[in-house]
Amino acid sequence: MFFRFALYFSLSLFGVGLVYKLVSWFRCAIGDQSRGISPAMRFSSAVRGLTAVLFSRRVLLLGKIFLQDVLLLLRLKKEGSLRWFMHLALFYGFLFLLFFHALDRHITIRLFPEYISTLNPFLFLRNFFGALLLLGLAIAAYRRFRDKVLRLTTGRQDIFALVLLGVIILSGFILEASKIVSPQRFQEMVQEYATIQGDLELQALRAYWGRDFGVVFPGPETRPDPELLKKGRDLHDLNCAQCHSRPSTAFVSYGIAKTIRPLALILTASGISTLLWYLHFLSCFLGLAVLPFTKFFHIVTSPLILLINGVTDRKALSPADLATIQAIELDACTHCAICSQHCSVQPISLRLGNPYLLSSEKLIAFKALARQKNLPASELRAFQEGNSLCTGCYRGNLYCPIGINTLNLWSCMQQDLAHLGCPDLFSSTRDAFVSKFDPDRSKTVVLLAPEGKAFKKEMLLSSQGNSFNPCYTCLTCSNSCPVVMNYPNPVPVLGLLPHQIMYSLKFGLTSQVLGARMVWDCLGCYQCQENCPQGIRVTDIFFEIKNMAFQQVKTHPLETGLPGGAS
Repeated sequence: MFFRFALYFSLSLFGVGLVYKLVSWFRCAIGDQSRGISPAMRFSSAVRGLTAVLFSRRVLLLGKIFLQDVLLLLRLKKEGSLRWFMHLALFYGFLFLLFFHALDRHITIRLFPEYISTLNPFLFLRNFFGALLLLGLAIAAYRRFRDKVLRLTTGRQDIFALVLLGVIILSGFILEASKIVSPQRFQEMVQEYATIQGDLELQALRAYWGRDFGVVFPGPETRPDPELLKKGRDLHDLNCAQCHSRPSTAFVSYGIAKTIRPLALILTASGISTLLWYLHFLSCFLGLAVLPFTKFFHIVTSPLILLINGVTDRKALSPADLATIQAIELDACTHCAICSQHCSVQPISLRLGNPYLLSSEKLIAFKALARQKNLPASELRAFQEGNSLCTGCYRGNLYCPIGINTLNLWSCMQQDLAHLGCPDLFSSTRDAFVSKFDPDRSKTVVLLAPEGKAFKKEMLLSSQGNSFNPCYTCLTCSNSCPVVMNYPNPVPVLGLLPHQIMYSLKFGLTSQVLGARMVWDCLGCYQCQENCPQGIRVTDIFFEIKNMAFQQVKTHPLETGLPGGAS
């Protein structure tokens, strides 16, 4: 009765969460383009778009995308074989355990009418897919511990997901192992299913199951008589073989059973199987109940975004459809942090101490912002700084395995922040520095780093920022720059050209660098960096200098002569 109530309660929470998510997709206002569009208009537009796809040739394209990107996860293959295998292990381990174990009465038995969970191949397959899922979890935990960016971006939801799945799988394995060694479970099966006459037959069957099935019976272990074993095997073939394969094929559970064998009688007497049963099923019910409210929900939304991206042209979408898709994208993020690992401002995120510089964390921030949560001013300022320092390098779009258009989301985030009274930091900081630029360079106006030991360490450029040293002013960077090419006479407009900025840094002439509009107008196209014969990371240096300017304004407004408290 308790478990029936727990199941129905979990299903109710799951249903409520599903409805909440569906409604939020059509109610969530993201950016200026979604304002004034009612949920009813967005819903009707989505229905029309879906109908147009289903009754056109694009439905064949949906099948191709479903095979390649949803079932085979080929978009992840470019990120490396280990990451791809990890996701395959998690995806298929979870999927097959759900359909062929948790829902076996509803799915497996319909596909295989003679299905019995304790017979092969089902006994073996349940262990195989459980082990596959456990291997995927182990790789995920290892990667998050080993990778600096993943350690930084790992949050409570990630830990909760790993721990809950681990508890479900491990409790299932240990529960099955405890049943293998349990004499109580053996006795229950004999009484319910077997036809045993007399103590001699029971003794024979016990001897056979003790040797070949791993059951631990009370009393000293003795070598059973061969005749007794033969009789036990005959009784097994007559009473048990139709429902029980040898447990050694359940390689994980049987291995655990062999390990706990010395404690088998103590565990049986303490009722550990009952506790494990409660733990296993309640953790499964918990996972079902919270699925729509956690990152688990990406098992639904991620394939949905992949399919939508495959059959739609974002440029041709109506504002109503675009707003709905962007709302789904916020729920589709798996928080894999691939975008953060490739993010242009990732090196400076540790220096500034603001996690919202990283794309994956910025998505979490925008999700909270879009859901109109009552966020404190300090949190909004952190969001503002993270979004303002984005270089617009398209790497998030390029590397996201789900195909989330992060750049469009950042633009909408900036609009929503401005709507809340948090305008763009980039423009105000740029104008403040550029206004102090001295075109004659006859006096020091803006320092890259304030004088004094207190500022020396925190304002040093990183190893990639110090790559300007080999520069011999060949002008390749300036000649390949589209910003420079945009002006017939660029120097009066930009102040310093890229090669002049490298020259200034090389010889310590840093006083004018931040005031040069070239640094602030850089498009981040990497043409200068890719064409430099010396391998100088010109674009990355520009990014780092701008990020240092933000840090300088934030921490030392009086020394810089600029307004503080920006972030």
